[in-house]
Amino acid sequence: MNKEDKIDYGQLLRKAIKYWWLYLLILPLCVGLSVLYLRKTHPKYEATAMLLIKDEEKSGAVVEQAVLDGLGIKDIKKKGLENEVHILKSTPLMENVVRNLETQYEYYSIEWMKRRDISKDSPVKVVDWKPAYNNATVEGDVHFVGNGGYLLKLKEAEYQGEFGKELRMPEGKLTLAFNRSKESDGPIGIRVLTPAIKALELIEGLDVKAVGEEASILRLTLKDHVASRAEATLTELIKLYNQQSIDEKNKVFENSLNLLNERINLIAQELSAAESNVESYKRSNSIYEISAEGSLLLSEMANHNREIAATDVQLQILNSIQDFLMANKENFEFVPTNISINNLTLTNQLAQFNTLLSDRDRMKTNLGPSHPDLILVEKQIRNLRQTIIENIRGIKADIQLNRNAKEQLSSNVQNRMLSLPRRERVLVDLERNKTLKENLYLYLLEKREQSAISLAVTTATGRVIEPAKAFDPISPKKAQIYLIALFLGLAIPTGIVFAIHSLNNKVMTEDDVQRAVSAPMAGVLALSRRKSRVVVKENSTSAAAEMFRALRANLAFIAPGKKIQTMIVTSSIPGEGKSFVALNFGVTQALAGKKVILLELDLRKPSQQFDDLETSEEGVVNYLIDPSLKVDDIIENTGLHHNYDVIRCGIKPPNPSELLLSERLRELINILRQRYDFIILDTPPVVVVADAVQIKDVADATMYVLRSGYTPKAQLRYVRDLVEKDKLPMPFMVLNAVNLNKDTYGGYYTSYYGKED
Repeated sequence: MNKEDKIDYGQLLRKAIKYWWLYLLILPLCVGLSVLYLRKTHPKYEATAMLLIKDEEKSGAVVEQAVLDGLGIKDIKKKGLENEVHILKSTPLMENVVRNLETQYEYYSIEWMKRRDISKDSPVKVVDWKPAYNNATVEGDVHFVGNGGYLLKLKEAEYQGEFGKELRMPEGKLTLAFNRSKESDGPIGIRVLTPAIKALELIEGLDVKAVGEEASILRLTLKDHVASRAEATLTELIKLYNQQSIDEKNKVFENSLNLLNERINLIAQELSAAESNVESYKRSNSIYEISAEGSLLLSEMANHNREIAATDVQLQILNSIQDFLMANKENFEFVPTNISINNLTLTNQLAQFNTLLSDRDRMKTNLGPSHPDLILVEKQIRNLRQTIIENIRGIKADIQLNRNAKEQLSSNVQNRMLSLPRRERVLVDLERNKTLKENLYLYLLEKREQSAISLAVTTATGRVIEPAKAFDPISPKKAQIYLIALFLGLAIPTGIVFAIHSLNNKVMTEDDVQRAVSAPMAGVLALSRRKSRVVVKENSTSAAAEMFRALRANLAFIAPGKKIQTMIVTSSIPGEGKSFVALNFGVTQALAGKKVILLELDLRKPSQQFDDLETSEEGVVNYLIDPSLKVDDIIENTGLHHNYDVIRCGIKPPNPSELLLSERLRELINILRQRYDFIILDTPPVVVVADAVQIKDVADATMYVLRSGYTPKAQLRYVRDLVEKDKLPMPFMVLNAVNLNKDTYGGYYTSYYGKED
């Protein structure tokens, strides 16, 4: 950033003080608007709850889990926290919350510029709402008209209705009830939504995040305009979430019970038949006891049969699961997992299969049947089902080999039984068959009881460790709103002042000049409103006259120890008042007792400032082109002071640049140096023509005149170039036509010198 482009904060502060009325107008306006905003805006609360997601294998419920472990019951494995987050934010779950709490119906009391929620104490209640189309809503004001009637005013229509009766509208059928014990002085605002729309609104304000990477705790936060409603929504959401997790687990246990009941009913029939056969044979053959050898063989046979029965149970369970999977290729259902499958790999696969089914059901509800994620999960389920079927076939083959070995041992015992008497041998066979069915029946009864216990003691996935609680409003924050209003009340007028300051591309003060140009600032001259072109007189004490005297005094400090006898007076562009300054500065030098002469060297466009002077028609140009003329022929007194002479331009030449470069001009100035104490050379603006630069060799210093409010700031770059490249002798700056009525300078000069004479 260039020096002249830097912001002068001091000057900006002075300008801001000048526009004090702007701050007085905008600051109270901003504060007032903030008060109206706080009055109209509904406060928003944030309710927070903490939910522990239990690790099903290492649950926090130590006693319950110990009981289950003792019975050998395996729970469903832990789901990832990410899955639980999506479940808690699912639309169906939130819709159930809305229906249970009836938060799809909102009631307001209508106050000045604000609606206050009165859902708990509203005298009007929605009894029934049947939307005519999906997501139909009703929002309006209920006005009491007496005799059990009301007027419902919507934005675009009004409907006359009666409490307790159905009101038909294009949006649907609405039934309202009135509680006479809760009176209201004015109309009641109602907002009737469908559960789906309200659920989406609540989900938008719901945030579920894990507390830490290692922890299995979820923090639930819900933003709502009513604190109690936010707390109730979170509480109900957690309640339904836990109930849903219990229901999902119970589906697995119920399927297990159904499978076990089917097998028990079948085995019970077979056991009953076996008992009848034993009883009939004993009665018909009058046999009541088996011999010692027969009892021993029967006991040994029973042990082998028990092992074979356990093997058969495993095969039957595997066959049932296989048939279950084969029969439900398209209609996915939960597979029983708690029926004592001895293969750990198969148990894990079945648990994973049920987990994928839970995810599929949730995604089908939330995302729709054609969503790519749902299609991917269904593909995983099909692949996993095929893998399970193939694994079951392999397990069955292994079990069958084991069963064959046990049957061989049992066959050996049967061969030994051939030595028994025929009647006793037949009885042993019947007892063996009965014992086999009895052991199998007792085994299935035991497993059914275990499944029933699991169903009865099913625990929820989540445990509340911090109940839902809402505290102070999170928005709007009054202190913050007031600070913003205060900031805007100061920033807006400051921005306006800064814009005014930035848009002004004119040189206004000496600070503007000093920031851009390194040349010294010799003085500031006041704007003169007189018709006369001469503001400096012998006894004048006006601010303008005193400023010229100050300029004369400052000239001694421009070049300490050096004599300034010849001085160029120039400017950037026409109209900056260089000739006016040159004329009046000559008067101040003459009043100081110096013999002064003003030489008009603006040969292209002579200044009108000198038209009032009584001078001869011959001037500098005549002298330069006519060698016969003498210096005394062109010198005239200005009539302003006896020590103040002038040489006018004379005729307008065709070649001004060549004349200024002539040797005769330098001879003229040398002659004037001998006669006068101070010589002023009034030259053309340097940006327009380079005449002033061409005569730099004849001058000791250069007075560069700028006009306040007139000279463009862009010209300062050209002035800086002249100074830095030493194109003019000893330049110094003078700011002309400063308005003393402005705060910048008026306080310094008019208060001391008074107004112009």
